[in-house]
Amino acid sequence: MNKNILISDANHGGLVLLEEYSKYTNNNLFFYDIYDKLSKKDKQKIEKKLNVTFLTLDEIIKNEDAFIKINPIHMPPVIKTDFTHHEFVSYLLKKNHVNSKIIQITGVKGKTTVTTLLKHVLKKYNTLVLTSDELTFNSKTLIKKLSITPASIITAINKAKEENILEKIDYCIFEVSLGVVPNGYINILTNILEDYPIAKASSSASIAKESVFTSEFTICDYDCFKQFYNHHENVITLSFDNENADIYSSNVKYDIKNTTFDMNYFNKKTSMNHFALSDFYISNLLFAISVGLIINMDIEDITSNLRSSESVEGRNSYKYINNKLVIEDINPGLNTTSIKKCVDNIKKYSENYLLIIGGDYGITCEEIDEEKLCKYLKNINPQKIIFTGKLGYNLKQKLNESYIYFDNLKEAINFCTTTDKMIIQIIYRSEYNSNIQI
Repeated sequence: MNKNILISDANHGGLVLLEEYSKYTNNNLFFYDIYDKLSKKDKQKIEKKLNVTFLTLDEIIKNEDAFIKINPIHMPPVIKTDFTHHEFVSYLLKKNHVNSKIIQITGVKGKTTVTTLLKHVLKKYNTLVLTSDELTFNSKTLIKKLSITPASIITAINKAKEENILEKIDYCIFEVSLGVVPNGYINILTNILEDYPIAKASSSASIAKESVFTSEFTICDYDCFKQFYNHHENVITLSFDNENADIYSSNVKYDIKNTTFDMNYFNKKTSMNHFALSDFYISNLLFAISVGLIINMDIEDITSNLRSSESVEGRNSYKYINNKLVIEDINPGLNTTSIKKCVDNIKKYSENYLLIIGGDYGITCEEIDEEKLCKYLKNINPQKIIFTGKLGYNLKQKLNESYIYFDNLKEAINFCTTTDKMIIQIIYRSEYNSNIQI
Protein backbone atom coordinates (compact mmCIF):
# COMPACT_ATOMS: atom_id res chain seq x y z
CA MET A 1 0.00 0.00 0.00
CA ASN A 2 1.32 3.43 -0.91
CA LYS A 3 2.23 5.87 1.84
CA ASN A 4 1.21 9.49 2.11
CA ILE A 5 4.33 11.68 2.28
CA LEU A 6 3.86 15.26 3.46
CA ILE A 7 6.73 17.73 3.01
CA SER A 8 6.55 21.24 4.47
CA ASP A 9 7.98 24.72 3.97
CA ALA A 10 8.53 26.34 0.57
CA ASN A 11 10.68 29.05 2.20
CA HIS A 12 13.45 26.79 3.46
CA GLY A 13 14.01 24.19 0.77
CA GLY A 14 10.92 22.02 1.01
CA LEU A 15 10.26 22.25 -2.73
CA VAL A 16 13.81 21.09 -3.51
CA LEU A 17 13.24 18.01 -1.34
CA LEU A 18 9.84 17.42 -2.92
CA GLU A 19 11.18 17.53 -6.46
CA GLU A 20 14.14 15.31 -5.63
CA TYR A 21 12.02 12.74 -3.83
CA SER A 22 9.50 12.65 -6.67
CA LYS A 23 12.23 11.05 -8.84
CA TYR A 24 12.40 7.97 -6.63
CA THR A 25 8.92 7.24 -5.38
CA ASN A 26 5.41 6.14 -6.26
CA ASN A 27 4.10 7.28 -2.89
CA ASN A 28 1.32 9.85 -2.64
CA LEU A 29 2.91 13.29 -2.34
CA PHE A 30 1.52 16.22 -0.37
CA PHE A 31 2.92 19.63 0.47
CA TYR A 32 2.24 22.20 3.18
CA ASP A 33 3.28 25.77 2.33
CA ILE A 34 3.42 26.93 5.93
CA TYR A 35 4.32 30.57 5.19
CA ASP A 36 1.98 30.94 2.16
CA LYS A 37 4.88 31.78 -0.09
CA LEU A 38 3.37 30.33 -3.25
CA SER A 39 0.61 31.84 -5.35
CA LYS A 40 -2.33 29.80 -6.56
CA LYS A 41 -0.77 29.73 -10.04
CA ASP A 42 2.55 28.51 -8.57
CA LYS A 43 0.81 25.68 -6.76
CA GLN A 44 -1.12 24.59 -9.84
CA LYS A 45 2.09 24.46 -11.86
CA ILE A 46 3.90 22.39 -9.20
CA GLU A 47 0.92 20.07 -8.73
CA LYS A 48 0.91 19.27 -12.41
CA LYS A 49 4.69 18.86 -12.68
CA LEU A 50 5.25 16.70 -9.59
CA ASN A 51 1.84 15.07 -9.10
CA VAL A 52 1.59 16.56 -5.62
CA THR A 53 -1.39 17.83 -3.64
CA PHE A 54 -1.14 21.04 -1.61
CA LEU A 55 -2.92 20.93 1.75
CA THR A 56 -3.97 23.53 4.27
CA LEU A 57 -3.21 23.12 7.95
CA ASP A 58 -6.85 22.33 8.69
CA GLU A 59 -6.84 19.56 6.08
CA ILE A 60 -3.71 18.03 7.60
CA ILE A 61 -4.93 18.16 11.19
CA LYS A 62 -8.16 16.35 10.30
CA ASN A 63 -6.18 13.20 9.51
CA GLU A 64 -2.64 13.93 10.64
CA ASP A 65 -1.66 10.33 11.40
CA ALA A 66 -2.29 9.39 7.76
CA PHE A 67 0.90 11.23 6.72
CA ILE A 68 4.62 10.74 7.16
CA LYS A 69 5.58 14.33 7.90
CA ILE A 70 8.91 15.85 6.81
CA ASN A 71 9.46 19.29 8.33
CA PRO A 72 12.33 21.75 8.84
CA ILE A 73 13.84 21.46 12.30
CA HIS A 74 12.75 25.00 13.21
CA MET A 75 9.12 24.53 12.13
CA PRO A 76 6.51 25.76 14.64
CA PRO A 77 4.86 22.77 16.35
CA VAL A 78 1.55 23.02 14.50
CA ILE A 79 1.92 19.41 13.33
CA LYS A 80 4.20 16.58 14.42
CA THR A 81 7.53 15.89 12.72
CA ASP A 82 8.44 12.35 11.71
CA PHE A 83 11.66 13.32 9.91
CA THR A 84 13.47 16.65 9.76
CA HIS A 85 14.74 18.15 6.50
CA HIS A 86 18.26 17.30 7.71
CA GLU A 87 17.32 13.63 8.15
CA PHE A 88 15.51 13.49 4.82
CA VAL A 89 18.54 14.91 3.01
CA SER A 90 20.58 12.01 4.41
CA TYR A 91 18.11 9.61 2.81
CA LEU A 92 18.24 11.47 -0.51
CA LEU A 93 22.06 11.46 -0.53
CA LYS A 94 21.97 7.67 -0.40
CA LYS A 95 19.57 7.68 -3.33
CA ASN A 96 22.07 9.89 -5.19
CA HIS A 97 24.90 7.42 -4.47
CA VAL A 98 27.14 10.12 -3.01
CA ASN A 99 30.39 8.32 -2.11
CA SER A 100 32.66 11.27 -1.32
CA LYS A 101 33.35 12.04 2.32
CA ILE A 102 31.12 14.77 3.75
CA ILE A 103 32.44 17.45 6.11
CA GLN A 104 29.80 19.73 7.65
CA ILE A 105 30.14 22.96 9.59
CA THR A 106 27.40 24.40 11.79
CA GLY A 107 27.24 26.82 14.72
CA VAL A 108 26.02 30.29 15.63
CA LYS A 109 29.14 32.17 14.49
CA GLY A 110 32.11 31.26 12.31
CA LYS A 111 30.50 28.79 9.87
CA THR A 112 31.39 30.62 6.65
CA THR A 113 34.90 31.48 7.79
CA VAL A 114 35.71 27.92 8.88
CA THR A 115 34.27 26.50 5.65
CA THR A 116 36.30 28.93 3.54
CA LEU A 117 39.51 28.28 5.48
CA LEU A 118 38.93 24.55 5.16
CA LYS A 119 38.59 24.97 1.41
CA HIS A 120 42.16 26.33 1.43
CA VAL A 121 43.46 23.59 3.75
CA LEU A 122 42.14 20.92 1.35
CA LYS A 123 43.00 22.74 -1.87
CA LYS A 124 45.07 19.81 -3.20
CA TYR A 125 41.97 17.62 -3.08
CA ASN A 126 38.87 17.84 -5.29
CA THR A 127 36.34 19.63 -3.09
CA LEU A 128 32.71 20.60 -3.56
CA VAL A 129 32.21 23.52 -1.16
CA LEU A 130 28.91 25.09 -0.13
CA THR A 131 28.92 28.35 1.84
CA SER A 132 26.35 31.10 2.26
CA ASP A 133 28.28 32.94 -0.48
CA GLU A 134 28.56 30.30 -3.22
CA LEU A 135 28.93 26.71 -4.37
CA THR A 136 32.36 25.90 -5.79
CA PHE A 137 34.21 22.92 -7.18
CA ASN A 138 37.90 23.52 -6.56
CA SER A 139 38.35 27.13 -7.71
CA LYS A 140 35.36 27.22 -10.07
CA THR A 141 32.12 28.88 -8.96
CA LEU A 142 29.10 26.73 -9.86
CA ILE A 143 26.29 28.70 -8.17
CA LYS A 144 26.28 32.14 -6.57
CA LYS A 145 24.27 32.86 -3.40
CA LEU A 146 22.89 29.46 -2.47
CA SER A 147 21.26 29.22 0.95
CA ILE A 148 22.65 26.95 3.67
CA THR A 149 19.41 25.13 4.44
CA PRO A 150 19.95 21.34 4.30
CA ALA A 151 18.02 21.17 1.02
CA SER A 152 20.80 23.17 -0.66
CA ILE A 153 23.03 20.11 -0.26
CA ILE A 154 20.73 18.34 -2.73
CA THR A 155 20.98 21.33 -5.08
CA ALA A 156 24.78 21.15 -4.76
CA ILE A 157 24.87 17.41 -5.53
CA ASN A 158 22.56 17.82 -8.52
CA LYS A 159 24.78 20.61 -9.86
CA ALA A 160 27.79 18.33 -9.48
CA LYS A 161 25.97 15.62 -11.46
CA GLU A 162 25.08 18.16 -14.14
CA GLU A 163 28.76 19.18 -14.39
CA ASN A 164 29.84 15.49 -14.50
CA ILE A 165 32.11 15.94 -11.48
CA LEU A 166 30.29 13.93 -8.80
CA GLU A 167 32.62 10.93 -9.10
CA LYS A 168 35.70 13.20 -9.00
CA ILE A 169 34.89 14.76 -5.62
CA ASP A 170 37.12 13.72 -2.71
CA TYR A 171 35.42 15.81 -0.05
CA CYS A 172 32.11 17.67 0.17
CA ILE A 173 32.44 20.62 2.55
CA PHE A 174 29.01 21.95 3.50
CA GLU A 175 28.07 24.91 5.67
CA VAL A 176 24.68 24.01 7.14
CA SER A 177 22.22 25.94 9.29
CA LEU A 178 20.66 24.62 12.51
CA GLY A 179 22.52 21.35 12.72
CA VAL A 180 23.86 18.92 10.15
CA VAL A 181 22.74 16.06 7.96
CA PRO A 182 23.18 12.88 10.05
CA ASN A 183 25.95 10.34 9.53
CA GLY A 184 28.60 12.49 7.87
CA TYR A 185 32.37 11.93 7.98
CA ILE A 186 33.52 14.99 9.97
CA ASN A 187 31.19 17.46 11.69
CA ILE A 188 32.23 20.78 13.24
CA LEU A 189 30.21 22.73 15.81
CA THR A 190 31.92 26.13 16.00
CA ASN A 191 30.00 27.51 19.01
CA ILE A 192 26.62 28.37 20.47
CA LEU A 193 27.24 31.94 21.51
CA GLU A 194 23.54 32.39 22.23
CA ASP A 195 21.17 29.45 22.60
CA TYR A 196 18.31 31.15 20.81
CA PRO A 197 14.79 29.66 20.67
CA ILE A 198 13.41 28.09 17.49
CA ALA A 199 10.10 26.53 16.45
CA LYS A 200 8.02 29.07 18.36
CA ALA A 201 10.16 28.49 21.48
CA SER A 202 9.37 24.76 21.52
CA SER A 203 13.03 23.99 20.81
CA SER A 204 16.42 25.72 20.72
CA ALA A 205 19.62 26.03 18.72
CA SER A 206 21.47 23.68 21.08
CA ILE A 207 18.87 20.93 20.55
CA ALA A 208 18.89 21.37 16.77
CA LYS A 209 22.68 21.25 16.56
CA GLU A 210 23.04 18.03 18.56
CA SER A 211 22.95 16.15 15.26
CA VAL A 212 26.68 16.93 14.90
CA PHE A 213 27.44 13.97 17.15
CA THR A 214 26.26 11.43 14.57
CA SER A 215 29.46 11.64 12.50
CA GLU A 216 32.59 9.48 12.45
CA PHE A 217 34.54 12.47 13.84
CA THR A 218 33.07 15.45 15.68
CA ILE A 219 34.99 18.62 16.58
CA CYS A 220 33.10 20.76 19.09
CA ASP A 221 33.78 24.06 20.82
CA TYR A 222 34.88 23.18 24.36
CA ASP A 223 32.59 25.58 26.25
CA CYS A 224 29.65 24.53 24.12
CA PHE A 225 30.42 20.85 24.76
CA LYS A 226 30.67 21.32 28.54
CA GLN A 227 27.46 23.34 28.71
CA PHE A 228 25.19 21.27 26.47
CA TYR A 229 26.69 17.99 25.32
CA ASN A 230 29.09 16.45 27.85
CA HIS A 231 27.08 13.22 27.84
CA HIS A 232 28.53 12.47 24.39
CA GLU A 233 31.74 10.48 24.03
CA ASN A 234 34.58 10.38 21.48
CA VAL A 235 34.37 14.11 20.82
CA ILE A 236 37.36 16.28 19.89
CA THR A 237 37.07 19.53 21.86
CA LEU A 238 38.58 22.83 20.76
CA SER A 239 39.05 26.10 22.60
CA PHE A 240 40.77 29.41 22.02
CA ASP A 241 42.72 29.19 25.29
CA ASN A 242 41.31 26.53 27.63
CA GLU A 243 44.03 23.98 28.32
CA ASN A 244 41.44 21.33 29.19
CA ALA A 245 40.41 21.14 25.52
CA ASP A 246 42.06 18.68 23.14
CA ILE A 247 43.07 21.58 20.88
CA TYR A 248 43.78 25.16 21.98
CA SER A 249 46.03 28.14 21.29
CA SER A 250 48.62 29.80 23.51
CA ASN A 251 51.26 32.56 23.37
CA VAL A 252 49.04 34.71 21.13
CA LYS A 253 50.58 37.93 19.83
CA TYR A 254 48.07 39.94 17.81
CA ASP A 255 49.05 42.03 14.83
CA ILE A 256 46.90 43.69 12.18
CA LYS A 257 48.46 41.72 9.33
CA ASN A 258 50.10 38.67 10.90
CA THR A 259 49.19 37.26 14.32
CA THR A 260 51.42 34.57 15.83
CA PHE A 261 50.34 31.81 18.21
CA ASP A 262 51.05 28.25 19.24
CA MET A 263 48.58 25.51 18.37
CA ASN A 264 48.43 22.79 21.03
CA TYR A 265 46.85 19.54 19.89
CA PHE A 266 46.90 16.20 21.73
CA ASN A 267 50.16 16.94 23.58
CA LYS A 268 51.84 18.32 20.46
CA LYS A 269 52.62 21.94 19.68
CA THR A 270 53.30 23.90 16.52
CA SER A 271 53.90 27.62 15.94
CA MET A 272 51.51 29.42 13.61
CA ASN A 273 51.36 32.82 11.96
CA HIS A 274 48.33 34.02 10.02
CA PHE A 275 45.89 36.89 9.59
CA ALA A 276 43.74 36.87 12.75
CA LEU A 277 42.40 39.97 14.48
CA SER A 278 40.46 38.18 17.20
CA ASP A 279 40.17 35.13 19.43
CA PHE A 280 37.26 33.77 17.38
CA TYR A 281 39.27 34.03 14.14
CA ILE A 282 42.06 32.02 15.77
CA SER A 283 39.46 29.44 16.82
CA ASN A 284 38.23 29.29 13.22
CA LEU A 285 41.79 28.59 12.07
CA LEU A 286 42.13 25.82 14.65
CA PHE A 287 38.93 24.15 13.41
CA ALA A 288 40.14 24.16 9.80
CA ILE A 289 43.61 22.91 10.71
CA SER A 290 42.13 20.14 12.86
CA VAL A 291 40.26 18.67 9.90
CA GLY A 292 43.52 18.50 7.96
CA LEU A 293 45.10 16.62 10.88
CA ILE A 294 42.18 14.18 11.07
CA ILE A 295 42.63 13.20 7.43
CA ASN A 296 46.35 12.71 8.09
CA MET A 297 47.68 15.75 6.29
CA ASP A 298 51.14 16.91 7.29
CA ILE A 299 51.03 20.03 9.48
CA GLU A 300 53.54 21.79 7.20
CA ASP A 301 51.27 21.19 4.19
CA ILE A 302 48.26 22.48 6.11
CA THR A 303 49.98 25.70 7.18
CA SER A 304 51.45 26.20 3.72
CA ASN A 305 48.00 25.89 2.14
CA LEU A 306 46.54 28.34 4.66
CA ARG A 307 49.16 30.99 3.91
CA SER A 308 47.65 31.41 0.45
CA SER A 309 44.22 32.18 1.90
CA GLU A 310 42.99 35.72 2.28
CA SER A 311 40.65 37.08 4.93
CA VAL A 312 36.99 36.31 4.25
CA GLU A 313 35.25 39.53 3.21
CA GLY A 314 32.93 40.79 5.92
CA ARG A 315 34.10 38.21 8.46
CA ASN A 316 36.54 40.18 10.61
CA SER A 317 38.34 41.32 7.44
CA TYR A 318 40.02 44.71 7.07
CA LYS A 319 41.02 47.38 4.58
CA TYR A 320 42.34 50.96 4.62
CA ILE A 321 40.28 53.98 3.57
CA ASN A 322 41.84 57.46 3.77
CA ASN A 323 44.57 56.03 6.03
CA LYS A 324 41.91 54.71 8.43
CA LEU A 325 41.85 51.03 9.35
CA VAL A 326 38.33 49.72 8.57
CA ILE A 327 37.47 46.36 10.14
CA GLU A 328 34.41 44.66 8.66
CA ASP A 329 32.09 42.33 10.52
CA ILE A 330 29.24 42.20 8.02
CA ASN A 331 27.17 39.04 8.13
CA PRO A 332 23.59 37.92 8.86
CA GLY A 333 24.35 35.99 12.06
CA LEU A 334 25.56 38.80 14.33
CA ASN A 335 24.01 38.74 17.81
CA THR A 336 24.72 40.58 21.06
CA THR A 337 27.46 38.18 22.15
CA SER A 338 29.30 38.36 18.83
CA ILE A 339 28.91 42.15 18.76
CA LYS A 340 30.45 42.36 22.23
CA LYS A 341 33.34 40.23 20.99
CA CYS A 342 33.87 42.63 18.08
CA VAL A 343 34.07 45.59 20.46
CA ASP A 344 36.36 43.78 22.90
CA ASN A 345 38.57 42.84 19.97
CA ILE A 346 38.97 46.40 18.71
CA LYS A 347 39.99 47.57 22.19
CA LYS A 348 43.04 45.30 21.93
CA TYR A 349 44.44 47.61 19.25
CA SER A 350 43.40 51.10 20.27
CA GLU A 351 40.89 53.29 22.10
CA ASN A 352 40.94 55.66 19.13
CA TYR A 353 38.01 54.01 17.32
CA LEU A 354 34.44 54.47 16.10
CA LEU A 355 31.77 51.76 15.91
CA ILE A 356 29.27 51.64 13.05
CA ILE A 357 26.37 49.46 14.19
CA GLY A 358 23.22 48.53 12.27
CA GLY A 359 21.89 46.40 9.46
CA ASP A 360 18.74 44.75 8.20
CA TYR A 361 15.87 42.58 9.38
CA GLY A 362 14.49 39.35 7.94
CA ILE A 363 17.81 37.97 6.72
CA THR A 364 17.99 34.96 9.05
CA CYS A 365 15.56 32.89 11.09
CA GLU A 366 17.23 34.31 14.20
CA GLU A 367 16.39 37.96 14.76
CA ILE A 368 18.59 39.95 17.12
CA ASP A 369 17.57 40.54 20.75
CA GLU A 370 17.41 44.35 20.65
CA GLU A 371 16.68 44.76 24.36
CA LYS A 372 19.76 42.76 25.29
CA LEU A 373 21.87 44.66 22.75
CA CYS A 374 20.66 48.05 24.01
CA LYS A 375 21.53 47.07 27.57
CA TYR A 376 25.09 46.33 26.44
CA LEU A 377 25.42 49.46 24.28
CA LYS A 378 24.49 51.70 27.24
CA ASN A 379 27.93 50.86 28.67
CA ILE A 380 29.72 52.38 25.65
CA ASN A 381 30.33 56.10 25.18
CA PRO A 382 27.61 57.27 22.71
CA GLN A 383 30.21 59.40 20.94
CA LYS A 384 31.94 56.19 19.82
CA ILE A 385 28.81 54.78 18.12
CA ILE A 386 27.33 55.59 14.71
CA PHE A 387 24.03 53.87 13.91
CA THR A 388 22.89 52.94 10.41
CA GLY A 389 20.24 50.94 8.59
CA LYS A 390 16.84 49.80 9.88
CA LEU A 391 18.33 48.02 12.87
CA GLY A 392 20.46 51.05 13.74
CA TYR A 393 17.41 53.32 13.55
CA ASN A 394 15.46 51.18 16.02
CA LEU A 395 18.41 50.95 18.41
CA LYS A 396 18.79 54.74 18.35
CA GLN A 397 15.09 55.18 19.13
CA LYS A 398 15.19 52.71 22.02
CA LEU A 399 18.29 54.24 23.62
CA ASN A 400 16.97 57.82 23.62
CA GLU A 401 20.45 59.29 23.31
CA SER A 402 21.85 61.79 20.83
CA TYR A 403 23.60 59.24 18.61
CA ILE A 404 24.62 60.06 15.06
CA TYR A 405 22.58 58.13 12.49
CA PHE A 406 22.83 57.54 8.73
CA ASP A 407 20.30 55.68 6.58
CA ASN A 408 23.05 54.17 4.49
CA LEU A 409 26.19 52.25 5.52
CA LYS A 410 28.40 53.98 2.95
CA GLU A 411 27.35 57.40 4.26
CA ALA A 412 28.25 56.28 7.79
CA ILE A 413 31.68 55.11 6.61
CA ASN A 414 32.31 58.34 4.69
CA PHE A 415 31.52 60.34 7.83
CA CYS A 416 33.82 58.23 10.01
CA THR A 417 36.75 58.62 7.61
CA THR A 418 36.56 62.42 8.05
CA THR A 419 37.05 62.20 11.84
CA ASP A 420 40.31 61.92 13.79
CA LYS A 421 39.55 58.30 14.75
CA MET A 422 42.09 55.89 13.27
CA ILE A 423 40.09 52.64 13.50
CA ILE A 424 36.54 52.11 12.24
CA GLN A 425 34.79 48.90 13.31
CA ILE A 426 31.74 48.02 11.20
CA ILE A 427 29.21 45.69 12.84
CA TYR A 428 26.39 45.23 10.34
CA ARG A 429 23.76 42.50 10.01
CA SER A 430 23.54 41.75 6.30
CA GLU A 431 24.87 39.59 3.53
CA TYR A 432 28.18 40.93 2.20
CA ASN A 433 27.14 41.94 -1.33
CA SER A 434 27.46 44.65 -3.94
CA ASN A 435 24.92 46.85 -2.18
CA ILE A 436 27.05 47.32 0.91
CA GLN A 437 30.59 46.58 -0.22
CA ILE A 438 32.98 49.33 0.75
